[in-house]
Amino acid sequence: MLEQMIRNEDVEELKELGSGTFGTVYHGKWRGTDVAIKRINKSCFAAGPSSQQERLTIIEFWREAEILSKLHHPNVVAFYGVVEDGPGGTLATVTEFMVDGSLRRVLLRKDRHLDHRKKLIIAMDATFRMEYLHSKKIVHFDLKCDNLLVNMKDPSRPICKVGDFGLSKMKRNTLVSGGVRGTLPWMAHELLNGSNNKVSDKVDVFSFGIVLWETLSGEEPYANMHYGAIIGGD
Repeated sequence: MLEQMIRNEDVEELKELGSGTFGTVYHGKWRGTDVAIKRINKSCFAAGPSSQQERLTIIEFWREAEILSKLHHPNVVAFYGVVEDGPGGTLATVTEFMVDGSLRRVLLRKDRHLDHRKKLIIAMDATFRMEYLHSKKIVHFDLKCDNLLVNMKDPSRPICKVGDFGLSKMKRNTLVSGGVRGTLPWMAHELLNGSNNKVSDKVDVFSFGIVLWETLSGEEPYANMHYGAIIGGD
């Protein structure tokens, strides 16, 4: 059981940052500190305690919280705790807030230019993070610019940290097949054709190659292609 429990009355939601099928992320405050609050949506609890969807959602929630609580690295977002007594009995995680949001968001901003030096720093941060996770026998499965969080407070030294892993089943546009997960344009080929049920950390290496292309080009991979064409290789 996790020891890092936070009372709902101690957190304050300031602004919604984004939402998906099963969760919503807020910028908030906890003990005077800026934090990210990720709540499971109330709809997951609407069908009652016997709902299969609720059970699966809660299992995935606690799985991610357990992983986050054990990770301590400069390039992994800090985990502060879990809220169990949210509105309607909902659950939430409270983690470090990265002021500039996702790397994808930074790349799209017209007023925030990233030269090659800064892009290299960000890429190295992501590399250190990936090396650390793999040393802990953790495979991310969903590495992409949307899941790399950036702090640009120091314009000469951007900081990049990984966030949002372990809950890939709960995210929109995420494929799950036979226990394998990921977002299609970033998925290694062995995940697409189902030829290998034993997945190694090499799937993250493939995804990281796509992330490097994203970072250098500023574009989204396969942006003008239908998912069927990506899978078929047309």
